[in-house]
This record gives sequence, C-alpha cells and structure tokens, in this order.
Amino acid sequence: MSARPVIVWVMGWIIVGLSGCARGPESTVENFYAAVGKGEIAEAQEFLSTQIQGLLPPEKLAAALTEEHKRVVRCGGIKSVKVKLEGEGEVRFGTATVSYQGDCRDKNEDVSLALEDGKWKLQMGNK
Repeated sequence: MSARPVIVWVMGWIIVGLSGCARGPESTVENFYAAVGKGEIAEAQEFLSTQIQGLLPPEKLAAALTEEHKRVVRCGGIKSVKVKLEGEGEVRFGTATVSYQGDCRDKNEDVSLALEDGKWKLQMGNK
C-alpha cells in the first residue's frame, strides 16, 4: 500500500480536528453559558476578557458565576442558547437568548466580544 493515501487521510483528519478547535464569537458565547450551566466555573472564566477578570478578585468572580450556575440549576438547566451578533473586525456585539428546561422565562442578555490574543472573549460594553 502506498503511503500517499494514508498521508492524505491523516492530513484530512488533522484539518477537520483543527477546524473544530476554532472558536467563533457565537460559539464563545454558547460555550460560556454551557460551562456556567454545567458548573464548570474555571472553564467559564476562560471565556471572559482580561477586562472583566480585572474588575473583581478571582474568588468574587468565581462566586458570581457559581450563583449563576445555581440559578440555572433551579431553572432546570439550559435548553438552548441563541446568539445574534453584529460587527466586523475584532469586535462583535449583540444578544444572547438563553432558554431553560424548566419553567423559567427566557433570559435575553446584551453581549460584547473582542479578540484577545487570537481568541474571542466576552467583554464589558456594547457597541
């Protein structure tokens, strides 16, 4: 068997794998809410800009995210997150609508993101 088909196959899987690693701004918002919903506080913090992380001491930020996780649990967990963003370049802004499994009403949040070290991060402010 020739090595060429194997190399082509391996390269194809590498490309597919790497494309799955790329986080667009919408998936950053979705992944943030998913992490909060699962109680993965450290992971949720990774989606926040240094601007937001600098506003509160780490333990207070973790406590705020933990309280949000508890609220999500009381609402039966997250059913879906729909993100609508506008903007170009390194800044995006828009809304995230979080729907819950239980009886809680949908939550609409203004969101703003910026590229930080090549990764989309949630930041303060809108437009």
